[in-house]
Amino acid sequence: MKPYPDIPYSHNSLKIFESVARHLSFTQAATEQNVTQSAISRQIKQLELGVGVELIIRKHRRIELTAQGSELFAVLQRNYQSLQTLIESWRPETHKRIVIKTALSYATRSLLPKIQQLQERYPDYEIVVIPTIDEDEALHSTDYDLLILNSRMPHQYKDRKDVLFLRDEYMAPVCAQKLYARDPNFDALLRLPRLHPTLDHHDWKTWLSTIGHKDAIKVRNTTFFTLDLALSACLSGQGVTVTDLLLILPELEHGYLVCPSKAQIQPSAWQYFIHCRSTSSIVEEIKEWIQSETKKELSVLKRLSQDFEWYMV
Repeated sequence: MKPYPDIPYSHNSLKIFESVARHLSFTQAATEQNVTQSAISRQIKQLELGVGVELIIRKHRRIELTAQGSELFAVLQRNYQSLQTLIESWRPETHKRIVIKTALSYATRSLLPKIQQLQERYPDYEIVVIPTIDEDEALHSTDYDLLILNSRMPHQYKDRKDVLFLRDEYMAPVCAQKLYARDPNFDALLRLPRLHPTLDHHDWKTWLSTIGHKDAIKVRNTTFFTLDLALSACLSGQGVTVTDLLLILPELEHGYLVCPSKAQIQPSAWQYFIHCRSTSSIVEEIKEWIQSETKKELSVLKRLSQDFEWYMV
């Protein structure tokens, strides 16, 4: 008797399906696999016949995975990543490196100031930091050892044993000390020009809604498309922005940025997670180090909250 009687004879069809499911596109999968789109379609049909269920729903100009297709994709992705890691481990290392892929703002404001610590801990390794805009998509790639992702869809990861929760975001308005000193009044702060990292102004809308504030006068808005640009404008005194306070702890401690006394700190819909693609002991150590550093940052935020009477929801 065959040991795995229900696994399709053609493993190539599984590889083709994983590519289609990852891209949600026959065209992109065909380009990646260097075959025609019709060949991709035939392989998927053959696989569906072999397993006896529909895996892909074909719609006008797009495709979706069925429930069984999503389950198969998750299994294939985990095992292909493990297989890739195993085969990589057999190759002689000519240059040792640790690749950390992370959310852009986290890379710039949380990780970059601590890179020297990692270099001192692992002097024989090159530390490679790859900032990314779409971390949810990055989770599907294989070009990293450790991924720090910031997601607005945390429910996708709560049941995944290979993805660990790192922290929440702690949102509140901040502005430059010199700007706040002109009129250290909370209402005056809310009349300042508002700086946004996104066109939908989500951070401001959410925070204002939570405190029940409605503008009595028109307020000027400027959008920068990235949080780092918005914070740079904020530091130069161009206005006030709502941001994750854990990303600006040094600026708050040194007084370069001010969050008004008795301000309300709100958790956002976004959360940070960690995923280790590599199973090496060093990557595991780095994951634990990042978790430890995060706990220290939370302790600092708690202390500052007590000092300035911020209200943490």
